[in-house]
Amino acid sequence: MARFSILPISLWDVPRNEIIKAETPEIYAENRPYTIPGFVVLVQDKELGNVLFDTGIAVDWKETWPPQFFETYKFHEFARLTDRLAELDLAPEDMDMVVCSHLHYDHGGNVKLFAGTKAGKEILISSGEAHEAIVNSVIAADGVSGAYYRPEIVVDGVGYELLHENRWISEDIFLFIQKGHTPGVIGMLVKTEKSGNFIFTSDGIYSPTNFGPPVVLPGLCADPENYAGNVEYVADLAKEYDAQIIFGHDVDDFERRRKSPEFYE
Repeated sequence: MARFSILPISLWDVPRNEIIKAETPEIYAENRPYTIPGFVVLVQDKELGNVLFDTGIAVDWKETWPPQFFETYKFHEFARLTDRLAELDLAPEDMDMVVCSHLHYDHGGNVKLFAGTKAGKEILISSGEAHEAIVNSVIAADGVSGAYYRPEIVVDGVGYELLHENRWISEDIFLFIQKGHTPGVIGMLVKTEKSGNFIFTSDGIYSPTNFGPPVVLPGLCADPENYAGNVEYVADLAKEYDAQIIFGHDVDDFERRRKSPEFYE
């Protein structure tokens, strides 16, 4: 069976309008700050080896971010991915596979750390995400398309493999595509022997508030028509596999989880 560890990366403020579709014009105009956590997941799988789910915010964000990101986001806590991996006696070159749920700055920011490595040659993203992220950031004059930033995801020495449909990539790891937040956020189901089964929604479902019932749309939603259907799919998947759902950006949910260097075995 697989085991996994949750590696905390960041705690920061984003505009509430990104997380929850504003209920009134007044709330939209206020656009208050909303604190969210960010993390990556290291899965150690008997078939695949070290699988990293997401890469977190760039280790050098202070030196490389575009001005609009500094204006929009405010950090309370930040840890470098390389430092978190080192706590487990690992480094980027020790990864056998990298899966990016999607390529927004807080999930694909460290893609460049894997340039020239085994995992970096075929970072797994969804086919819908490839167009949304790479094409749109490339054609943008400043390299910024929403929460995508071209220099973080278009990197010499980094290649991508496209996930076109839901599939088991090993006996204990299932990847599924969620349409909503972007055209193709990858979610992950991991089966463990002692701790049970877990679903990582990433930004496919930010929080229990978005999950419902009732379903609450996020503010950043490229495909609102399919969002409720994705929530229903995740709920059915959790029931089928008796799995706990770990949401992408919920402070309370994140706080109650064990963190690295501990593992769910």
